[in-house]
Amino acid sequence: MKNILIFKMWRYTLPALAALATMIAIFFWPALPLRGITNWFVIYANTPYLTFLYPAIAILSGVYMGLYTYNKKVAPCCSIETIKGGAAGSFVGVFLGACPACIPVIAILLPLAFNVFLSRIAPIFSVVSIAILLLVIYKMNGFKRFA
Repeated sequence: MKNILIFKMWRYTLPALAALATMIAIFFWPALPLRGITNWFVIYANTPYLTFLYPAIAILSGVYMGLYTYNKKVAPCCSIETIKGGAAGSFVGVFLGACPACIPVIAILLPLAFNVFLSRIAPIFSVVSIAILLLVIYKMNGFKRFA
């Protein structure tokens, strides 16, 4: 089990720090537009799908960044061609799927009806984001055993 790459990367300082920093930044990102951690936790606690999906997005995005850093700095022989997919998965999940302050920001650019529609299907964006992140982690050999 400890030879699987997503667990092996935690043994190295730089990938582990990249993963933790990404997880913390993504999880607390909505506190900035919502003007405080208290406001973010009130919305987080009152939105049922955020309770499970948003931490999953934050953790998977952190694991993705840790794997990317591992493949770039620790074991440069590994393929790292999936940067666009992981960034897209994180973006879709955070901005369209989970961030309660991001959809109103998007409303500046889009009509109100489309904004209401986006807020209604936000859990679908979160699930799609999780699927994209899992696929990218798989393509980066994250679930593969190494000797």
